[in-house]
Amino acid sequence: MIQRIQTLFLLGVLVLLSMLYFFPLAELIDPANISYSFLYRGIPSLTEGEAMLFKAYPVAILLTIIVLNVCVTIFSYKKRIRQIRLTVFNIFCMLGMMGLVYYSINSQVEEMNAVANYSIVNAFPLVGVVLSYLAIRHIGKDEAMVRSMDRIR
Repeated sequence: MIQRIQTLFLLGVLVLLSMLYFFPLAELIDPANISYSFLYRGIPSLTEGEAMLFKAYPVAILLTIIVLNVCVTIFSYKKRIRQIRLTVFNIFCMLGMMGLVYYSINSQVEEMNAVANYSIVNAFPLVGVVLSYLAIRHIGKDEAMVRSMDRIR
């Protein structure tokens, strides 16, 4: 499993997207010069014990689906066609999550009349799409090699 290059690509996707749980996606600065962090689950309140200012449950759910899908894809190494299908689904989910994050941040920017400073971690899903594409190519090569060996026998 781990000796295959596509598994390393998928592990890279898993690591990159897991980092989205720990780093803020953007920093919103309102006109009063108060800074809010936009996390994967929304914008937390600045004071302790209060509810969140904005809840981004769709982003959190989609990120969790993507991470779980990558885990399932990694452990489906014996079923290469399923691996390809799950990885294609994952690519569409990552692109959708990028759009959803952008929409959520911009809706809060307009509502709060703030300025958004995007973080570099917003590029991680795009890098994950590239790594997933590379994984699909290598999974396809493995499948072609296995089918050619079956033809020889």
